[in-house]
Amino acid sequence: MSRNPRVLLVGPLPIDGDVVGGTKVSFEGMARSLESEPTLDVTVHDISRARAGKGAARRLADEGRTLAGLLGRLVASGSFDAVVFNTSSGGLLKSGPLVHAACRARRVPLIVRVFGGDLDLFVDRAPTALAGLAQRTVLRADRVLLQTHALCERFRCVDDCCRVRWWPTTRDVGSPRGARSRSARRFLFLGQLRAEKGIAEAVAASRRLPEGASLTIVGPAMPGFDVESLDLDPRCTYRGAVPHDEVPGVLAEHDVLVFPTYHAGEGMPGIVIEAMQSGLAVVASRWRAVPELVEDEVNGLLVPPRSADGLGAAMRRIATNDVLFQRLREGARQTGERFRAHHWEPKLVRMVHEVTGEASRAESSRARETSVRS
Repeated sequence: MSRNPRVLLVGPLPIDGDVVGGTKVSFEGMARSLESEPTLDVTVHDISRARAGKGAARRLADEGRTLAGLLGRLVASGSFDAVVFNTSSGGLLKSGPLVHAACRARRVPLIVRVFGGDLDLFVDRAPTALAGLAQRTVLRADRVLLQTHALCERFRCVDDCCRVRWWPTTRDVGSPRGARSRSARRFLFLGQLRAEKGIAEAVAASRRLPEGASLTIVGPAMPGFDVESLDLDPRCTYRGAVPHDEVPGVLAEHDVLVFPTYHAGEGMPGIVIEAMQSGLAVVASRWRAVPELVEDEVNGLLVPPRSADGLGAAMRRIATNDVLFQRLREGARQTGERFRAHHWEPKLVRMVHEVTGEASRAESSRARETSVRS
C-alpha cells in the first residue's frame, strides 16, 4: 500500500458540561496522538452521548441513533483501510457484533479496544446467545485490546489465532518538579463520588491519621450519592469537582493517593497512573485488577476492600514512616513511567500497519485465485 492507511477511529470524546470519566480521557489522548501521526490518515468518529438530565428512554434512543450513524458510515463508505473501535464492555456486547459484520462486509480490518476491567462480568451475565455471538464475532476481530492481564488470560483463547493483546490505560502527566515533602501528610481521594469507590471508607479511615495529616476529597458527586451523608472529620476537606486539565495541579499538592475502590468495573485506573507519574505513593484496595498496577510494599500499600480499619491503618503507617513513604513514592514514580502514552502509541501505529498489510495481502491472494479460476 503506497499511500498512508486511512483509519476510522471510533470512540467517545469528552462533552462540555457532562461528567468526564477515564474512558473519554483515554480516547481523547489516543485521538490526538493518531491524528498527528504522519504515516496514517485518521478520521475520528465520536460516539459520545450526553447523559446528564436524561432518563433511560432518552438514553436508549440516543444509543440507537449513535449506533445507526456509525453503521451507516461503515456500510456506505469504502474509504477506510482499517477501523479502530473503542468501546465499553457493554458496548462491545450490544454494538460489537454489528460493527464486526459491517467491517467484514467491506473487508476492512477491525481493531477493538475495550475500556474497563469488567468484560468478564458482562459476558458471564449476558444471555448465552448474546455472549456466544460476541465470542464468534467481535472477539475474533483482527486485534482485540484488553486492559488487564486477567482479561487477556480469560479471552486469549476465544479462537486459535491469539489476536488478544494487553493494552493498559496510559497517561502523560508532567513529572514532579521541585522539592517534594519528605513526609506523607497530604492524602487525596480523587474520583467520582459513589459508594463503590470507597469514599465513605476513606472518610472513616482519615480519623486514624496523625496530627498534622489531612485528607482532601476531589470529584463530582454521582447520581444517587449525597455528599451531605459524609461525616467529614475536621481533617477532611471536600473541594468538589475539578476540570481534568486541573488534575495535575491537584496531584502536585498531595503526597499519597487513597484509592479504596470496590467498583465491579474497575480495570487499570487512570487516576492511579496519573498519581504515580506525579510522584504520589498509593494506598489502594486489593480488588479486581488493581494489584496488577499497585504492588504491595513496592509502589503502594494494598488493603482489604470495604475495610475502613485496614485503610486507616495503612494510611497511618505511611504517614508515620518517612522511609517507607519515600521508598513507595519512588516505586510509584518508576511504575508510572511505564504507562506513559508515548511508549504505547507507536505500538498502535505499527498494529494498524500490520492489519492493513494483512488485508492487502489477503485481497491480492483473492484476486489471484479469481484470475486463475477465470
